[in-house]
Amino acid sequence: MDSVAFVVDSTADFPMGWKPPLDLYKLPLRLIVDGKEYRDGIDIDSDRLCELMSQGHSVSTSLPSMEDIVRLFEEIKDKYEQIFVLTVSQKLSGTFNAVRMVIENFGLKNFFLLDSKAVSGKIFYILWRLMKDAMEGKRISQQSVAEYEKHCEMFFLLGSLDYLKKGGRIGKLSLLLGKILHVKPVLKIDREGEVTKAAVGMSQHDAIAKLIALVKSSVEKFSNYLLYGGYGSVHVKEMLEQILSNFPKCDGIARVGATVLAHTGPEVIGVLVGKSF
Repeated sequence: MDSVAFVVDSTADFPMGWKPPLDLYKLPLRLIVDGKEYRDGIDIDSDRLCELMSQGHSVSTSLPSMEDIVRLFEEIKDKYEQIFVLTVSQKLSGTFNAVRMVIENFGLKNFFLLDSKAVSGKIFYILWRLMKDAMEGKRISQQSVAEYEKHCEMFFLLGSLDYLKKGGRIGKLSLLLGKILHVKPVLKIDREGEVTKAAVGMSQHDAIAKLIALVKSSVEKFSNYLLYGGYGSVHVKEMLEQILSNFPKCDGIARVGATVLAHTGPEVIGVLVGKSF
C-alpha cells in the first residue's frame, strides 16, 4: 500500500506539462449545455465549451455526481494510507459538502477533506505545496492550506461580467458598473475564497496595466517567486503572452478548464504569483 495520494476536482487548472510528484486523481464537475449533461475533462473540454458558448448555447454547472465520487473513492480507498481531497472553495461550490457526505456515509477513515478556499491555478499552487509536505513527512491540515493560500495571489480579467452574474458569483452592482460605465475590473480570489475586485480599469488597456502592476507588486513581495499564466479561448492567448512578457520569467501556462470557463466566459486570462519553495 502506498502512503499518500491526492484528489482534486476539475476546477483545478495545471500548467501544461506539469507532472505531479505523487499520485493524483481528478473528480469531474458536471456541465449542463442546453439541458444535456457532460463531465468536465471526460465528455467535454475547453475548446468544445468555448465553441458552444460562442454560439450562444445555455451553459451551467453542477456538482460532481454522487456516483462519480463513490466510484472514485471505492477505487482508491484501499490503495493508500492517507488520501487528501482538496476541493474548490466552499464559497463558490457545494463540492466540498458533497464529498464530505460520501466520506462520512461510507466511513472512509483514511480520507481527509480540505477546502482550498481557491479555484483554478491557486488550487494547483496549494496542492503542490501540500504534496511537498507529504513527501517530507509533514502533517497536513486545513491550517496548512490557509498558510499556503497566503503565499500566492491570482488575478484575472474577463471579457464580460455576464457569466459571473449568471452563475451568482458577483453582485448586481458590479455588473451594472461593467455595462454602463464600461469599467473593467481586475478580479481575484480573496482569503475567504470569494471573487472580489482587486482594481478597476477604465478601459481594457487600463485594466491590463493595473493587472500588470498588481502582479509586479506580488513579485516584489515574494522575492523568490513562481509565475504562471492561464487562458480560456485560444483567441486571448496572445494577450496573455503580452502580459507575461513584462516579467523576467514565466514558469508555465495553463489552459483554463471547462467548469471555470462556464463562470468566467471564454475570454478569461489570469496570472498566478506564488512564493517559490
